[in-house]
Amino acid sequence: MNNLFRTYRTIGNGINIALLTSVLVPLVALSFYNHPSAADDYGYIDTVFKFGWLEAMHYYYTGWTGRYFGILLNHSNPLLFHSIAGFKVLPILLLFGLVGSLYLLVRQLTPTLSARAHLGFAGVVFFLYILRLASIAEAFYWMASFVTYTLPSTLTFCWVVVVLRWYRLETPRMRVLTGIFAGFLIFAVIGSSETNLLTILLLLAGYWGYRLLFHQKVDGLMLGLLVAAGIGSYLYFSAPGLTVRLGGNPLGGNIPQSILNAFRKLAQLSIGWLTSTPLLLFTLVWFVVLSRITPQARRYFAVPLWYVAILYIGVVSAQLFTSYYGIGIDPTAREINCVYLFFLVGWFYTTGVLFETLSQRFSLPVPPRPLLLVVAATLGVWTAVAFYRNSNVRMIYTDWLGGKAAAYNAELYQRYALIENSTGPVVYLPAIQTRPQSLFVDDIKDNKDHWWNKLMAGYYGKKAIYMIEDKTTTNESNP
Repeated sequence: MNNLFRTYRTIGNGINIALLTSVLVPLVALSFYNHPSAADDYGYIDTVFKFGWLEAMHYYYTGWTGRYFGILLNHSNPLLFHSIAGFKVLPILLLFGLVGSLYLLVRQLTPTLSARAHLGFAGVVFFLYILRLASIAEAFYWMASFVTYTLPSTLTFCWVVVVLRWYRLETPRMRVLTGIFAGFLIFAVIGSSETNLLTILLLLAGYWGYRLLFHQKVDGLMLGLLVAAGIGSYLYFSAPGLTVRLGGNPLGGNIPQSILNAFRKLAQLSIGWLTSTPLLLFTLVWFVVLSRITPQARRYFAVPLWYVAILYIGVVSAQLFTSYYGIGIDPTAREINCVYLFFLVGWFYTTGVLFETLSQRFSLPVPPRPLLLVVAATLGVWTAVAFYRNSNVRMIYTDWLGGKAAAYNAELYQRYALIENSTGPVVYLPAIQTRPQSLFVDDIKDNKDHWWNKLMAGYYGKKAIYMIEDKTTTNESNP
């Protein structure tokens, strides 16, 4: 058993890192072909150019949404500086930020494992995430989406790490600075989206409940985070734009039906996530890894299983609840992306708590070597097949190596040149012919009064922008 585990540490960690690399490299490569989307990205900056930066944010806050932090980021996107390159840099930072947050989280929870093991574990989670991601483009490349869901999810994982580290700090100065940072994180997450708002508030409630129920303590960090959450929640729920947005959706507002729909959708999604990926086999390997860690080093898993299970199910179901309650329809792909990410991270933590609970009550048998070899072989085959046949993996490699992303990139630069070279108030642009699914979200329409057309026209200072299907038609041929 010891020899087998040493083999896993030397070979298995390398394989896990290879899994991370296999999906991270094409995603980073695709970032170099990314562009602002006609869907919203131009609109935020058009509003800034018309009304000014602060007034534009005030306009959205009072007229459409309470997502104050999302409003800040969207109205500060690279188009504010007329930078297309910024939309190629931001996805790279986001990708490494997400992987980095997963690395820090597993490092905090399993401090005695090696850095390679931590990176490998983060790689497994990220690999599984990509396999069943509902929308690659909305997760990493469409800024209006990723600042609302992927970024605050990353900040939430960082918040958990910061809170856990606070209790290990010794100097008052570091505790104060770390506490302020934790407060900022919770404030930022609350102001990003309804989904992440509920997530962080439930995690904060779980944190408070755990400290009160099992430690009978209230400390400065708990109080500080409660204040930060209170300020953020007030800014969000008191936003005039939130009332306007909710009032425009007559199908929403049914709490009992929304709860029922959320649990029904969670059951449906969970079955698919568990049966179509090697998650369960990775969970068995996770148990083996935990068995080789001393009980003292597993202290973060020494939490009542019932408490963690309730919190876990509550968080992922609440993330689905927001869509049903707010607008009365199934969650969008970008919302499912968020739910799946927390499902994966919560799954590994909850199963870790399950292992710790069982190990405290029973003397768990050591799996025989042949069984472990069978599990490892099955996992290896399943992972290889999943990598080869998975539609998301095929899509990102096809878009990258097949030239779709490059063609898309070239077409958009040609479009920019047409706009810049046009001296009239009306511009006629060809439709984008190559639309890589990993990058493309939406485009302008053949109706000049469509919202996307009007936003792009406003950004470029034009009266109107038309989309023409015939790519050979020029602006000069359309008076």
